[in-house]
Amino acid sequence: MAMRVQCSTIAGVKLAQLLILFSLPVLAQPLMVYSEFARIDAKGKVTAPAEPREILSPALARNAFESFQIVVEPSDDAPWQLYVAQNPENAVEVTLYHESGDALEKVSQPASGTGTQIFWMDIYTARSAPVDRIKVEPQLHIHDDWVIYPMEGRIMDAIVPDPPSGGWPTGLAAPDAVMRGFVCGIPFPEAAAKGVTQASLRFRNAQQDRALAAKAPKEQLQQRFGACDTQPPADNPEWYHRVRDFLFKLP
Repeated sequence: MAMRVQCSTIAGVKLAQLLILFSLPVLAQPLMVYSEFARIDAKGKVTAPAEPREILSPALARNAFESFQIVVEPSDDAPWQLYVAQNPENAVEVTLYHESGDALEKVSQPASGTGTQIFWMDIYTARSAPVDRIKVEPQLHIHDDWVIYPMEGRIMDAIVPDPPSGGWPTGLAAPDAVMRGFVCGIPFPEAAAKGVTQASLRFRNAQQDRALAAKAPKEQLQQRFGACDTQPPADNPEWYHRVRDFLFKLP
């Protein structure tokens, strides 16, 4: 009975933390995490979709990268530091990039600054990682206090095949174009990536999806992707998650 009470108390505390973080207006939050597909302007505002996907317990395929956008949006110009904490420590490899226009510049932790800034958090999960739940929590230190974004990664059974010997091909094509090329045999525009950019990380991640898709029943994949002659909804760039969610659940 004591154990049940303790677990219930812990669950209640966690729920209270989530309610405190997300019950306030989004504009009041100095630290938010979004998917790689959300469109975010230079002021840190999501322009599409209208209701972005909540990033609280994202799935992480093994032997693969997954990318997220972190928006630091304080209410004033006080200096701040951004960390990404893990539990267990070093459960995954985390690389932080600072967004500068379309370019992404690698930064060390803690990242420091003032005012609104946007970062990309690139997570690599090793092939040997145990299937488990882990903490990967962006933490903002500002005004001598901490703001913690509660994020629990779910390491999945799915293992992405190894990339070619030279690494994943580089490019700038959107993930839906990459997957359309696999599902429908329609070639996508090729363009060389120069440095690390938002588009180049999305393209790399889509190459992983394509490698996983080789294991999927083609009919089921087609159902998630849709007809080959349809275009993705312009107002919802996160629609592609229905494809990736399916792939990440593959054994």
